[in-house]
Amino acid sequence: MIRPTKHESGFTLIELLVAMVIGLILLLGVSQVFLSSRQTFATNDSMTKLQENGRFALDFIASTARQAGYLSPGSPADRPFPIEPINCSRGSACSSNGATPLGDRVSFSAEPALMIDGNLRDCAGQSVPADKIITNSYFIIPATMGNPQPSLGCSSYSGNNGQPVTVNQRLIDGIESLQVLYGIASNESPLSVGSFISADSVELQNRWADVVAVRIAVLANSIDPVTPTPPQRGYYLLDAAPIIPAADDRRAKQIFTTTIQLKNVY
Repeated sequence: MIRPTKHESGFTLIELLVAMVIGLILLLGVSQVFLSSRQTFATNDSMTKLQENGRFALDFIASTARQAGYLSPGSPADRPFPIEPINCSRGSACSSNGATPLGDRVSFSAEPALMIDGNLRDCAGQSVPADKIITNSYFIIPATMGNPQPSLGCSSYSGNNGQPVTVNQRLIDGIESLQVLYGIASNESPLSVGSFISADSVELQNRWADVVAVRIAVLANSIDPVTPTPPQRGYYLLDAAPIIPAADDRRAKQIFTTTIQLKNVY
């Protein structure tokens, strides 16, 4: 039998208090690391959304622009005009110069290409019949109560009578502005760009038949607020006036730009 010694004793009150203080300091440090990691993850996730939104928005428009003016061999339809002019006499199917920060509208006409599933589809993925010219129009749909983010949107119209096929389909959320410039053929070469000008200038000079390229710029945001708050500054999209975010807008923003050579111009 083991007998306890007379000198056995527990922790003193001071030792317990010191241990508690050390534990609280360690817990505070771990909490700071956790909060910092969580904030970094949230910021990286928001920036990833921004990058994806900007690239996808350009990809949507660029894929349609490369198809503009296409007509399948043997089609009975008349060859479409690649880009619909401002005064195309078909309402919203026409291109236009925007007067607000939302920006411009650009409209491309073509016979849709055959998709991998064997169907012909418009900008929103709706199936359309063969030998049918479709005008796909891209623009910014503003934020609403049900959709708090502005979006890149599209509508499609029949190339024959301008009747809508798809109307105001939201494609990519977090796209705040769309700006377009049109590349006019140079005097030296009909397939080389001499200058990029706005839709209004193309209309004024009556040069729609000389458009051989388009330059597209979009302003994308991160959808979610980021920390620290991005500095307030102006964003310059092509020839448009600077877009200055509201003082309480804590979302990151970035401009994405691409230039597309029209393939079906003659």
